[in-house]
Amino acid sequence: MKRILTFVLALSMALSLAACGGKADDNKKNDNNTEVTMTAQEIMDTLKEKLGDSFDCDVTEDETRMSGYWGLDMTQVESWASMSNSNSAINPSAAVILKVKDGYAQDAAALLQTGYEQILSYSRIYNMDLQKVLQARLFVNGNYVALLILDAQGDWEASDEVQAKFAAEEAAKVDEAWSGIFGSADNSITIPEDDGSSNGGFFDMGDDELPDGEIMIGG
Repeated sequence: MKRILTFVLALSMALSLAACGGKADDNKKNDNNTEVTMTAQEIMDTLKEKLGDSFDCDVTEDETRMSGYWGLDMTQVESWASMSNSNSAINPSAAVILKVKDGYAQDAAALLQTGYEQILSYSRIYNMDLQKVLQARLFVNGNYVALLILDAQGDWEASDEVQAKFAAEEAAKVDEAWSGIFGSADNSITIPEDDGSSNGGFFDMGDDELPDGEIMIGG
């Protein structure tokens, strides 16, 4: 009888451990959110809700912008959502979210990276919200690709150190919101070195025109 009881207890413990292991695997699967089926617009709406004032885009962009400025092959995009700031000449905020067809995610990410580098160059020249742009996020999760340059409006007159700290804190909120959907927020953005073209000065808000060849962000 003692041997039988010992065997039963051992079997029960083994089954319990197996059940816990299976539950842990299920939780891991849920954390990775491999079954995300949201549209790009649904993800955009979720980010807006989660980020609140830190989501400072208020203008919806059209498909012409997607294929023109960003250079995307829209036949390879299943759903998309793109927004910028209405005061785009001085606020480089951008949110571009794509759900693409199989095999196009890396190409789409490369195109968003190229567009980002133009925004970064502009920000460096005019020292315009540069710390925010340096904290840009480029996410690739399966067939979902996103470029996010977001934060609540900081103090432009603060020191670079203060602005950098604020931008990093705001970017962490973006990471948290994205991770809440996909279970991870691995930033794939590449920050090119400054080629020295930046004049280190502030853009004169009173100027009505940009220098020849410059492109207004979101315009």
